[in-house]
Amino acid sequence: MAELCPLDSRGCHFFFLYDGSKVKGEGDPTSKGICYFYPEETPIDKQELLCGQLAGVGRCISELSSSPVRFLRLRRHKFAIHMEDDFFWALGCSMETPTISVCELLDKLINLFCFYNGSVRQSYQLQSRETLAARWSRYLLHVLTGPSELHLVFSSLSTIDSTNVDPLLLLKAALILQACQRCPLVLAGCILFRGRVVSTQMSPALTMKVMVHESENFKVQSPKALSPSCLFDDAVSSTSVFLTMFELQYLQSAPVDRESWSHTTPIKDPPLCNSLSRTPSDTASSESLLSDSSFSQKGTLSLSESANSVFGLVQSQNPRPNGDASHGAEHEVLQNMNYDSLHTSGGEQGNSENNTNSCVNGKDECSGGTELCNEESQDPGLEREDKTVPVHPDDTPLVPMTLYLHRVKSLVLALLVEPHFLCDQAAMEEVYHSCLASLNGLEAHLRSISPGAPTTAGPFIFSHYDCTQSTLITNLSARPRGPPERPFVRATSLLHSHFCNTETLQEAIIRNASAAVYGVRSVAQETYFMQHGVALRNSGIPNHQDSAFSLPSKARHRLLKHGVNLL
Repeated sequence: MAELCPLDSRGCHFFFLYDGSKVKGEGDPTSKGICYFYPEETPIDKQELLCGQLAGVGRCISELSSSPVRFLRLRRHKFAIHMEDDFFWALGCSMETPTISVCELLDKLINLFCFYNGSVRQSYQLQSRETLAARWSRYLLHVLTGPSELHLVFSSLSTIDSTNVDPLLLLKAALILQACQRCPLVLAGCILFRGRVVSTQMSPALTMKVMVHESENFKVQSPKALSPSCLFDDAVSSTSVFLTMFELQYLQSAPVDRESWSHTTPIKDPPLCNSLSRTPSDTASSESLLSDSSFSQKGTLSLSESANSVFGLVQSQNPRPNGDASHGAEHEVLQNMNYDSLHTSGGEQGNSENNTNSCVNGKDECSGGTELCNEESQDPGLEREDKTVPVHPDDTPLVPMTLYLHRVKSLVLALLVEPHFLCDQAAMEEVYHSCLASLNGLEAHLRSISPGAPTTAGPFIFSHYDCTQSTLITNLSARPRGPPERPFVRATSLLHSHFCNTETLQEAIIRNASAAVYGVRSVAQETYFMQHGVALRNSGIPNHQDSAFSLPSKARHRLLKHGVNLL
């Protein structure tokens, strides 16, 4: 597993989900509406105080301003807010954490819950609070852990160090995914090694959701995995997941060659090539490059904030937590495709899937028996009773899918497949046997690679964030303790927040008496650079003879050897 920073070092102090529909009368206790609260050991009176006040202030200001509250700032903490009908989410972090990062973390947390459980409202109608509280706890731990604090600031993916990996191995991983995707029931996949991305065909946000299953904590405490078939060993498992309509459209828009699917063809080692990319995402994109322009929109991500004198409120009107296309584009597509949620009706679940999803070669029934498929592919957390759950008109349309996992020691092949993939024994065997030998070989090669010498900052520290691929390159140590690393992290967080809030800002320098950090950004990337170990000239006023103003030229020349081109 990737080295992870402990939860208490990430600056997250509070998180709660409050259901206002449970507290209607004057005599109803506030605790009745608290679905989940972190830290769980917080006394109940303090939970009620924080939940009641924040929820009351948020809903009051939303009604007065006719716009949803996005952010609340208190004296010692800042809270990202999300409101949906009677549900009220709040994530409280330290004042040092960038505002945009807190909001992204909350959105990621809500999206992660919906990915594995479906609609929040329907989940609480079907399952107990205790069960869902345990899942919130696991998801919170996942989003707040990572290789470094900068990964939290940028919400970036954890990828393998491609500088120590033969690019032919990265190409081979991409070819494995391409071979699996030839099956008509496979949408996309990714390959993970020790908790880090080797290659992926999914968007960064979707890849992050899939990576939860690589977490050892989630794996131990989650409901038992579903065995797709008795023909395969314990290395293969699956679980039910839910995609937004935007995610489904994105996956289906990628060009895929499915002509050679009918016969099992072993994946051969790729030929030598002089122009192979060394970045995992670039390698994967050689077969499934994103032609959808929506994927590049993250490069211009911004958070419009306006100060409000009442309660120190900062509010912003952002998209729904899924961060996808407009909600009405989604309803139209949903009607055209006739998809339905897995939670819509416990008794009619199998019928809705069979009527809306077509099997291989257009057959009406899944091979192997429809009843068996529905019985095995159902989420184990759902009850088998014929319980009809009303669908709220404001619910975001979610499409039930299946996450297929094939583990080879420290290597994991994760595929997003149609729910009836588990019914098609021929398709499962084809996917399993076509990549088994290649996965074993890839795992053996990656395991034999030495981790390399620990990175040293040297005379300068830098970080380079790719907004499109959500990847981060840095020579900063995993746990910065003191100077000059700690000032660099704080300055980078501040500059990143300014870049997100000001779309026209392209370059900036932030400095104090002992350090100076230079930041530059384009539509697709952000780069931060700090020189240390030399005496700084600082006149205290903007002066082009000061050391800080020589940082842009030094960054352009010194970062070339790290593959960062600022020229």
